[in-house]
Amino acid sequence: MFRNMEVTPEEEEELIRKVAMIIHKNGLEAAAILMIETVKPLSYIGGQMGRLFISPFLPAFGDKIEVGGEKLITVFEKRENVEKLLSMIEEMAKADSTKVEKPSETKKRSLWRRLIPF
Repeated sequence: MFRNMEVTPEEEEELIRKVAMIIHKNGLEAAAILMIETVKPLSYIGGQMGRLFISPFLPAFGDKIEVGGEKLITVFEKRENVEKLLSMIEEMAKADSTKVEKPSETKKRSLWRRLIPF
């Protein structure tokens, strides 16, 4: 039921980058940074709670989801990986804010971005 997943450093970097890209793609950098900074001290405890409460249900979704979920739990229960995620999100947000858009280009905005006028 509980797998002891060995995650290589390359896999860790790939998973962290994927999570950061999803957050950046959806424009949730500020909310994610705030939430992650808040729960960062409890990352190890959160990982253990995830193993206890989430891992038993993962096999119901298939082997790929089960292995991926276990790897995510393993990666993000380490505080240094949470720090890497935060720094990647901040870098992506900074790189995106330095891009100069032409006034004629209209970017499709998400629902929350359309509702909040900044």
